Amino acid sequence: MSQDFNVIIIGGGVSGLTLGALLGKAGLRCCIVEKEHQAGGYIAGFRRKDFHFDSAIHWLNQFGETGIVHRAFSFIGQDYPKPKVLNKIHRYKSENFDILLQTDTQKLKQDFIRNFPNEEQGINKFFAHAEQLGNISSRLANFVRSHETMNLTEKAIYHMRMLPFILPIVKHLKYAGDEGVRKGLSKYFEGEDIKDLFNSECDLLSCLFPIAWANNKDYFKTPEGGSIEFVKWLVDKNKSYGNEILLKTKVDSIILEGRKAVGITAVQKNENIKINAKYIVSASDLPSLYKQLLPASAISNNTKQKLEDSVMYKSGFTISIALDCEAENLGLSEELISLAKNNLTRADHENSDPENSKLSIMSASVRDKTVCPKGQGIITIYMAADIEKYNYWQTELLENGDRTRGEAYKQLKEEIAQKIFDRIEQELIPNLKEHILFYDTSSPFTYQRYTNNYRGTMMGQRPGKVNMQNKVASHFTEIENLLVGGQWAELGGGIPVAARAAMNTLLIILRKENKQKFKLLAKYFDGKLDVEKLNANKLFGTNG
Repeated sequence: MSQDFNVIIIGGGVSGLTLGALLGKAGLRCCIVEKEHQAGGYIAGFRRKDFHFDSAIHWLNQFGETGIVHRAFSFIGQDYPKPKVLNKIHRYKSENFDILLQTDTQKLKQDFIRNFPNEEQGINKFFAHAEQLGNISSRLANFVRSHETMNLTEKAIYHMRMLPFILPIVKHLKYAGDEGVRKGLSKYFEGEDIKDLFNSECDLLSCLFPIAWANNKDYFKTPEGGSIEFVKWLVDKNKSYGNEILLKTKVDSIILEGRKAVGITAVQKNENIKINAKYIVSASDLPSLYKQLLPASAISNNTKQKLEDSVMYKSGFTISIALDCEAENLGLSEELISLAKNNLTRADHENSDPENSKLSIMSASVRDKTVCPKGQGIITIYMAADIEKYNYWQTELLENGDRTRGEAYKQLKEEIAQKIFDRIEQELIPNLKEHILFYDTSSPFTYQRYTNNYRGTMMGQRPGKVNMQNKVASHFTEIENLLVGGQWAELGGGIPVAARAAMNTLLIILRKENKQKFKLLAKYFDGKLDVEKLNANKLFGTNG
């Protein structure tokens, strides 16, 4: 292995792999360091026998012709695995309602009116605002660049271009939290029953945007074979551009010269290694970077505290089930089902309570027959969960501050799984348990163990007023040439945010390393240059 690279990327998840491929296409050689035995992070999923479980993907966004992910992946290579549009998207189900979010939003609106005839005027207004947000969303890929990639003039032009798009969004931002969402929904609806349809959304925009995306046909299935196909493609592209991917390699520390990062130390196959690079990019857990990989004095206490106090996505309790029959035989279709109790607070819907919290249920095998043996099926059940729940999930505290998972932990997971099965049999699939071949359970500690993410969070920091005001998301750190390039660099989550973070990190590096390439890619990311013309330029070419 070469010991010197242009860029070291810590973390081989989708953001790290995407950044590596982008940098490689731009002519910079990278080393991607991943502590697990395979690359891909959340989207790699896992195999049990002949079943491939996607552990993180409910659906995909921004893969259309105007999408952020399409723009990033098309520059890397236009042969990326293309997902198909998901037409049946999300079923909201409880004792009081059963409504399907689908790409035919006119039919969806009629379903709303049929279920809530006294709310027709407000429903029309609600759908009109969602359509407006859909028009905005379809152009957001042209505003992918971070301020950190711009000079003062570019920032001024950016704000002028962005203003007509951002104002309709800003007016909804203040409606967040349990009380805020109900207040926001009261702008449209009078009755409590229709408001309860959005019983677990954390802000008003989360109620409107699903309809906006459905109207844009911006919901996609994973490609055939599951989300692991993106990982395979990105790994191949990284290798084709001369990058190295080190698996089962755990970073120990960031090497500093004064206040500048110049390399890393790591452990690979029980051997200590040292790798040098001009830039180090963290595409992994940011709290771990600050607390474990850097000296205590390297990052200010104010920055660490701001990160600690930020509003993060929750973790989850997930059950991955192998069936002895096709999931369609149990009444499931391609949509995700949100199974909810009525008249509960938003906190109750995310309280890790198997008998009351909202459950998300979906079958990847309905969407893609290749993920399991013929005639059999897959169901994934997800419940939002906090790592502190159940006395830290009955784990035992060790002297060094770590927690160990013993019999009490395993028993708790089994008890919760059985309560969830009983509930689903009562409310959705009467004979579920008799068709289960085997199942696998994951707690917040499972997610924390495999991703190292703080508190097992699924995606880092949430969009919203608090995080925006505190400016918690940034690609820069207090250490020179140490950048943040993954989910923690941007607010939000999922593959679109991972792609956006990678695109902006690429621009930050190229701005210092190669002005010509920076200008061309900035123009491309702004939607002012198509990928064919970009690749035709001698600076990149088809092969980078």
